Amino acid sequence: MKMKTTSIGMVLLLTIGVITAVSFSLGCTEQEETPVEPSDNTSAEPVENTPAEPAENTSVEPAENISAEPIENTPAESAESTPVESAGSAGSTTEELEPVSADNITSIEWQWASFQDSDSPETQITVPDPENYTLAFFDDGTYYIKADCNSGSGTYVLEGNNLTLGPVTITLMACGPESMDGEYLSLLPTVEAVALEDGQLVLYPGNEGDKMFFTNGGEAEQ
Repeated sequence: MKMKTTSIGMVLLLTIGVITAVSFSLGCTEQEETPVEPSDNTSAEPVENTPAEPAENTSVEPAENISAEPIENTPAESAESTPVESAGSAGSTTEELEPVSADNITSIEWQWASFQDSDSPETQITVPDPENYTLAFFDDGTYYIKADCNSGSGTYVLEGNNLTLGPVTITLMACGPESMDGEYLSLLPTVEAVALEDGQLVLYPGNEGDKMFFTNGGEAEQ
């Protein structure tokens, strides 16, 4: 009986010991399973995305828009409107001439009789055979010339005493060394003015002081 009691006691003690051990083990396990609370969520707060303030807008202000004021387009004052006389201008000599009416010079065969050179105004060069060097104006604005063995025609403009002889269409024959056709044909295109003096027709070529004198050779036929 005593041994049975002792056995029961031993079983109880073992049971208690097992229970105690299990309890202790469970307590440790619970302690181990208790997760360590993470440290405060002290993750670094993102730095505020504060964009760096741009440097003070100290951009150099453009120089004041002081555009150069355009220089007034003041054309240089031209010299007094006194046209420069071309080499060959009749100049002031013709300014004193009286206007010539076309009626007084047309349909007449004017014969080149003499020439006054500006280099020797006191003398006149006589033209041999004036009837071979003629000039005739017509009402339709055309003129006809004879230059020794050549002849031709062109158009003219008469305004007051200003006379312009247009280009002439002429034959081109050689008239010989004694002929003055070359001089005659070179002077006529430069004529700038005309006048009537003592029944003579006077033409003023380009060079001031030059004069061509024509006598009336009668009626001209076109």
